[in-house]
Amino acid sequence: MRLEEILKRIEDNQNKISSYGKFSDDVLKKINYKLRLDWNYYSNRMEGGTLTREETRSVMVGNIDVKGKPFKDVTEMNGHDKIVLEVLKMSNGADRISEKRIKDIHKAIMHEEDPDKVKEIGNWKSYPNEIINYRNEKIEFTSPGKVAEEIHSLLNRTNAYLDKFFKGEAEQHPIEMISQFHNDYLLIHPFYDGNGRTARILTNILLLACGYPVIIIKEEVKKSYYQLLADIQVYDGMPNLFYQFIGERIIDSQKIILDALEGKPIDEPGDLDKKIALLEKELESVDPNEEVKVQFSKEYLSEKLNTWMYDLIKKSIPEIQKFNKFFNGTRHHISLNNFGVYVQFVNETADEVFEKLITGFENNTSNFRLHDVIFTFYTSYGTLIKGGLKTFGCNYSFEIKFDQIKYEVFVDEFTEGSQRVQTKLFERLLHKPITEGEMTDIVGKLTNAIYDHIDFYTKKNGLR
Repeated sequence: MRLEEILKRIEDNQNKISSYGKFSDDVLKKINYKLRLDWNYYSNRMEGGTLTREETRSVMVGNIDVKGKPFKDVTEMNGHDKIVLEVLKMSNGADRISEKRIKDIHKAIMHEEDPDKVKEIGNWKSYPNEIINYRNEKIEFTSPGKVAEEIHSLLNRTNAYLDKFFKGEAEQHPIEMISQFHNDYLLIHPFYDGNGRTARILTNILLLACGYPVIIIKEEVKKSYYQLLADIQVYDGMPNLFYQFIGERIIDSQKIILDALEGKPIDEPGDLDKKIALLEKELESVDPNEEVKVQFSKEYLSEKLNTWMYDLIKKSIPEIQKFNKFFNGTRHHISLNNFGVYVQFVNETADEVFEKLITGFENNTSNFRLHDVIFTFYTSYGTLIKGGLKTFGCNYSFEIKFDQIKYEVFVDEFTEGSQRVQTKLFERLLHKPITEGEMTDIVGKLTNAIYDHIDFYTKKNGLR
């Protein structure tokens, strides 16, 4: 098709898209995800990246470490995806392009281990760059000393056009202007690397600003893309051919949108691979400490009873026994429900109590249920010795509730309404222990509740 026919088809498609009114959330999410997936995947492929479609999808869901692939590829894909997400949230006329924005985009999508190259990220190039085109001929770009001036001039022309466009005064079609911007930017080649990616991101920002969808340069048209640019840059080729190329990519994206609006499937062969790769990549951004590394078992509980749970018991028992002297009939206990373990104690040492607990745990082999296990440390102080007819009891506890992947810690607290309230302190994956400081906090909350209870009722009952 000639350029005029392509532009007319684009406008016809835009009108048809507009006739649907506001997109539903489901349709918008479906369209954006498809465009985001393809944009990330094919941009990575154009730059010689090694990520597969599955790995691309993995990156998009936050996975940072795709095994067996260069960390640079994965990190740059992650940065690229974050920029893509920002761009896809733009609305018509939402933005202009500035030098700062270009540099910020470059910082987001580039990763280097070499300290010298790290200094180049987000800064105009400090040394000349060139490429060998499809005819094996050298293309030299703007010299480093002229980059700032030429970028400034390019942005002035572009933003001046946008001002006219938004006022309805532009003489040139926006697709022509945006295509020319893309070519001019690549002729400058302002960075040491990453110029193609930034060019495509900036081009899509301009397209969205003018009300058009983003474009995706797929593998099957990559060769044509590079040849058209080389023909214009070196051989005075016809710019209209490149404008047509960009226009055809817009029509491709419009088709995706129209198919989605009409309820047609927009997935392509290989999209599942892209999605899985993207998912894997995004999940890698999760803190490794937050990965589920352990599942609950009797062996797990045995190990924890002999490590940090023992430390917590040993810290708790001497503290709660300090109140024993005020009460008659004191009978504290520790239990493990679902394991049939129940140990009573009054003045025994922590080690004596713990030995009974471990013996009961190891010897009881009947009817174990490895879910919803609760370790309970329960204080029962009978009745106040000096309370007379106004005596009272006092019962407080802390609990550790285990499920298949985590445990939760609860402590009873005293309230001024004389109500005992169980408060959740925290939850944690099974492989992460309770710290020394947290043990101190648990015991402190428990003993404070006991003291506050005694203090409240001795005053209320006129015993003090």
